[in-house]
Formats: sequence, structure tokens, C-alpha cells
Amino acid sequence: MLLVALALLAAGCSSAKKPPAAATTVPSTTTQVVRPLALSLTTSAKGPERRFDAKRAARQATPGLQRFLNRYLTVAFLQPTQARSGWRNLLVMFDVPVRSRASKQLDSLSLGSAAAKVTTVRPGSARARAVVLFDGGRAAAATVQLSFDGTADSQAGSGSVRLRSVLQLLNGRSGWLIASYKSATGGRG
Repeated sequence: MLLVALALLAAGCSSAKKPPAAATTVPSTTTQVVRPLALSLTTSAKGPERRFDAKRAARQATPGLQRFLNRYLTVAFLQPTQARSGWRNLLVMFDVPVRSRASKQLDSLSLGSAAAKVTTVRPGSARARAVVLFDGGRAAAATVQLSFDGTADSQAGSGSVRLRSVLQLLNGRSGWLIASYKSATGGRG
């Protein structure tokens, strides 16, 4: 709508008004609209119980996993200012036994050391496939294959951002936590 209005103004179109006598120069500013993160999650479920309804269980587990993975990608890639706090909001997403190792491998889990140069990340494709293990009627653990592509903008220009991870998650009292991972980041490749 704004673009149509600007195009009409630039063309000198108006309703019942005379076009301006002289062209007016308006300083041009580039406004970049960052599209929101849109994670596509495919979930399946497995359980030991007789007559386990895998489709129902997958539907039950999907909303919580979706929230967790969206939060992970947002904190790790879409909020470069997280680096200033030492990635605290990212590291609390890891189970205590792996948190220390994760803090030493931030470059493979997030923007890491590049975050200081990044002003904005424009999310592109974000996909996840999850297999959720149920026990006693509740989601207990999950294996998630996660991929994310985006474009990082900085004062020096733009470049691609890429994450490919396999996350092993545990579902505890406080929700999902990353218990183990194999992860790589980088540009196109």
C-alpha cells in the first residue's frame, strides 16, 4: 500500500489536485523489512505403550518443540546482541552437563564471534524434522535435525548464515533442553 502511494505521488497523480509545479526531491532511505522466522517442523513420535497413537502423540509434542526451536534460532541467530551477555539466553537452553562445552563452541551453535559485526539477520529457510520418544504418555526425549539459512547484514556488507544441527533433547520439568548436539555453522556450502 505504501509503495502504491509513493508511486502515485512520484507520478504526480492525485485526486482533484493539481500536480506540483516543480519536482520535489525527497531524501531516499532504505527501509528493510525483515520477514519473521518461519520454522517448518515435521514431527513423528514413538512410544513403548501398546496401542500407542503416534499421530496423536506427534500433534501433542509439536507446539512445545516449535516454541523451543523458534526460541533457539531467534536467540542464536536473530538477536546478535545476545553476544554482549555471553550468550546467556542461549546457554540456558542446554542441559547442565553440556553447557560448559556449548559455551566453548558458540561459533558452531550460533552467530558466535561474528555477532559483534552483525547488525541484522534476515531469516530464510528454517526446517526441522523431529522424532519424539514418549514414555508414560508424555514426551521424554527427541532427536531433531535442524537447518537454518539466512543473510547477515553488517556495516561491511551482507553474507550468508547457515546452521546444520542434530540436537538430542530431553523434556524435563522446565521444558526442553539440549542434552547433546552435533552442529556446524557457516556460509553457503
